Amino acid sequence: MKKLLLILLISPLFVSGQDGPFYFTHNNIQREFYFHSPNNLPANSPIVYVLHGWGGSGSSIMSTTAFNILSDQKNFAVCYPTGLIGSSGMTEWDVEGFSDIDFIKELNDSLSNVYQFDLNSVFATGFSYGAEMCYHLANCQTTNMFAAIAPLAGGMWDYINNEWPIICSPTNNISVFVLNGTNDNEFNYNGGYYPGVGEYFSVDSTVSFWVDYNSCSFNNSYTLPDINNDNVLTEVTKYNNINTGNQVWLYKVNNGLHEWFDVDPWGGDDFWASEEIWNFFVQVSSNQTSLNEPSEACNKRLIKTINILGQETRDKSFTPLIDLYDDGSSQKRIMIE
Repeated sequence: MKKLLLILLISPLFVSGQDGPFYFTHNNIQREFYFHSPNNLPANSPIVYVLHGWGGSGSSIMSTTAFNILSDQKNFAVCYPTGLIGSSGMTEWDVEGFSDIDFIKELNDSLSNVYQFDLNSVFATGFSYGAEMCYHLANCQTTNMFAAIAPLAGGMWDYINNEWPIICSPTNNISVFVLNGTNDNEFNYNGGYYPGVGEYFSVDSTVSFWVDYNSCSFNNSYTLPDINNDNVLTEVTKYNNINTGNQVWLYKVNNGLHEWFDVDPWGGDDFWASEEIWNFFVQVSSNQTSLNEPSEACNKRLIKTINILGQETRDKSFTPLIDLYDDGSSQKRIMIE
């Protein structure tokens, strides 16, 4: 059951056993967030930041996505920050500057001081305006804080456009999982112009951007099982970089609307987006190189790949592999389809 009981109280930054609201002061402004952690969460665990849409809150996206259930099942922490009230009178994310980037970074630093999260397993996902903020974090984060993002039902703005208030470009490899419906009435799958904001890329162009940036190659594609027998199909396309471990995935939900995708009885889709997103983050975490060590992927050449018996081999799913490079280094990995 994905209905969550929220206990609303004003409390210090950390209160055991409660999901919030909690408050964190940033730039002399009291910021609200919700936070859930399983009991006795071990050190070096992952944390997922879930960002709400326009006019939403940390509380609303916590209820919609039910990441707390996965958090307890899979043993990771989850945080739901709330945006500030903007000029529209509704909560908004600052996707034109750095204030919310800095807020989330400082919030993560404070939470990490208490829970000692795995710095290579910090992830962000979001819906609609929250998806836009995910792209903004990936494009404009001033540190390599996030290993991966999973924007759902949102668009990526044309950051190269000179009319944009700030011009950003990513500086670190980051895995990206894009989920969009082809009948989304807020963000056209084929791109478009959002009144009062500007142009945004088509979904396919957005995926191509991240595939090229991460130097990924096509891995595989397939269609999810039609569990509802409604002939509404989700097409999956996956790309990866075997040297860095970076992934780019696309879930194209044919006839999908502007919604958090979910299964019956909470939705009419063939998958639960929260679970698919978590599975993506797990795969990224298991395949990536360390975010806190300089990557040498661009400065060394793969000589050959061997198995644990020292025999030269090709990539095989679920088989321990060792990549040997021309600088004498090696990397152990397992490819999971």
